[in-house]
Amino acid sequence: MRWPLGDGGDAVARLTSAFAWFLDRLAPTGMVWEVGGGDGAAVWIPPEGGDAWQEAQDAMSRVRELTDDAGRRFDLFWGWVASNISDERGWHLDSIAVEAELRGRGIGAALIEFGLSKASADRTGAFLETGNPANVAYYERFGFRTIAQADAPGGGPHIWFMRRDP
Repeated sequence: MRWPLGDGGDAVARLTSAFAWFLDRLAPTGMVWEVGGGDGAAVWIPPEGGDAWQEAQDAMSRVRELTDDAGRRFDLFWGWVASNISDERGWHLDSIAVEAELRGRGIGAALIEFGLSKASADRTGAFLETGNPANVAYYERFGFRTIAQADAPGGGPHIWFMRRDP
């Protein structure tokens, strides 16, 4: 999220605002799962969540206000990511976060395993994308494998697209 927003202003405040706008739309849909009163949270998009997901994406247009280039990088990046996501039915781990001081205690693993249990119950796969090279090995522990990787256009970050088969 840092690269699409740009370097202008307080990065933490802009990221917080972007996620707040996004999560405010998604929380009522049941796509946001939280652990320990906010110690960690994950957004898992179910295969049938397209309408609610699109509504949340539409709300993200407000994020352009937070960018340093009127949303040019933001639109370029997320359009590119969307074009690289398979149309195959599956659960999408859109985002996951754990409070920094609580990492390594299994909170993230519990959030991932929860979503994977939903995918297994639906007999579908799961997929995600990450821009953090350290996350690749972490997600591989849960059965994800890299299906593609590339640098985002316009000088954007390197992204790994990962999938876990049913």
